[in-house]
Amino acid sequence: MEAVYGPVSLEASAERIVQAAADVPADQPLIVMAHCGPSGLGSEAASPCGRDWKTPALDWGDQDLALALDRMAKDRPANLVIFGHMHHALKRGSGFRQTLLRHRHGTALINAACVPRSGVDGQGRTLLHLSWAEFQGASLTQLAHRWYTPDAELIHQEQLPIDPPLPC
Repeated sequence: MEAVYGPVSLEASAERIVQAAADVPADQPLIVMAHCGPSGLGSEAASPCGRDWKTPALDWGDQDLALALDRMAKDRPANLVIFGHMHHALKRGSGFRQTLLRHRHGTALINAACVPRSGVDGQGRTLLHLSWAEFQGASLTQLAHRWYTPDAELIHQEQLPIDPPLPC
C-alpha cells in the first residue's frame, strides 16, 4: 500500500473507508469489501480473523476496518462486510473457522475465503463454492455459503439466520 499511496495512518485509512461509505445512497445496500476482516472478532485460531498458522493464536483482523465500522454505525451501519484472507480450513487439519456472523452493530459479515473453491464430495460429485448474499432494497435477506454441482444443483448450504431482514 505504501508503494502506491505512501504512508497511511490507521486514522487516515479508517477515514477513507468512512468517507466512501457516506457516498452510498440510502436506498442502496451498504456493502464493505475488504481483503481481511475487522479486528475485534476473536483471538482464537477458529475466530473469523484468527491467526492459525503459528501459536499463540491471536486476532489478525484489520484495526482500521474495525474503527471505520464503529464510526459508520453512528450514522448508518454497513449491511454487509465481505472479506477473505483467512481460509476456512484451519492449518494442520484442526477444523474450520467461523465464517458467517453478526457484528456488534448488526452488520452481517462473511469470510469468502473457501479454498479451494471446487472439490469432490463423498459421493464423487464435483462441487463448486459460492458466497451468496441477497437483498430486498437495502435490506439483507440472505447470506450463505453454497456448494453447487457444475449443473447448478444446490447440494449444501450454510446460512446466517436473518429474520427479519436487516434494515439499512
